[in-house]
Amino acid sequence: MEANTNYRSHLNERSGIFLLIGLMGVTFVIGGILTLGLWKMMTGQSMAEMQTSMLDPTFANEIRITQTVLAFFIFFLPAVCAVLIFYKKPFEYLGFQKNSSGKSYTLVLVIMAVGMVLSGSLATVNEMIPLSDTWKATFKGMEDAYMKQVEAMSQMNGIGDLLLTILVLAFAPAVCEEVFFRAGLQQMMMKVTGKVILSVVITSIIFSAIHFSFYGFLSRTALGIVLGLLYAYSGNIWLSILAHFLNNAFAVVEVYVLRQQGKSLESSIEDKLPAWLCLVAIAGLVYLFKLLKQQEIGSRQ
Repeated sequence: MEANTNYRSHLNERSGIFLLIGLMGVTFVIGGILTLGLWKMMTGQSMAEMQTSMLDPTFANEIRITQTVLAFFIFFLPAVCAVLIFYKKPFEYLGFQKNSSGKSYTLVLVIMAVGMVLSGSLATVNEMIPLSDTWKATFKGMEDAYMKQVEAMSQMNGIGDLLLTILVLAFAPAVCEEVFFRAGLQQMMMKVTGKVILSVVITSIIFSAIHFSFYGFLSRTALGIVLGLLYAYSGNIWLSILAHFLNNAFAVVEVYVLRQQGKSLESSIEDKLPAWLCLVAIAGLVYLFKLLKQQEIGSRQ
C-alpha cells in the first residue's frame, strides 16, 4: 500500500488526539476572553453584569453572537489546528472534500426523521431512571438554568429573527460540533483503535456529557451515535452537518411556532413519545444505515 505523503513526519492521529484536547483548552480560554470583550463592546456591561444578562431575553442577539463565537473557538478552531499540525491538508482530512450521491443525502433526511423518534422516546426512558431527591433537585436545577438560556436566545419576532436564529442556533453549532466530534475526535479514535463502533459510542457519550443535561443525556448520546455512523460510513462531514442542522433547526422552528401560539417552551418538553418506540426506531435505523453503507460503497466503485 502506498504511504500517504500528506502526513507530517513523526506525527499521526495518536498525537492528534492529545493535540485536539490540549488545543481545546487553549482556545476555550482565548474564546472566553474574546467573548467577554465582545460582550462589553456590544452592551457596555461588565463580566458580573454579563452573567445575569445571559439569561435576559432583551439581549437575545448579543447572546446568539457570543455563543456562536465561543462555539467556533471551542470546537471548530482546535479541530482544524490539530489536524493541520500532523496532516498537510486539514479540510481534506476532515471530510469537507468528500462527495456523496443525492441518494445518500435523501437517506440522511429519513435517518434523521427516525432518529428524532428515537431521541424523543429515549427522553421518556431517561426520566424513568430512579434518582434520590438530592440528585433530582440537582439535575432539575441544571435543566432549569439551561432552559432559561435557551428561552433568552430563542426570542423571535418575525421570519427575520427565525432565519437568524436558525443560522446561529442550528447551522453554526452543527458545523462546529461535527468538525470537532465526528471529523476530529471520532475519526482519530477510529484510526488509532481500528474499532468503529467503540469510537462512535465513546465520542457520542462525550458529546452528550458536555451539554451537562442529565434528562437529555440518552437522547443526545443516541443523536451522537446517529451522527457518528453517518460520518463513519461516508467520510463526508457534510452528511453529519446536514443531519445535525436538521435536528437543531426542527427544534428552533418548534420554539418559534410555540411562541407564535403564545405557549411556553415547557409545552414541547411535556409532549413525550412512548418508551417502546425506541425499539421500533432502532430497527428502522439499522435498516437505513445498511442502505446508506451500500450506497456509499456503490458510489465509490
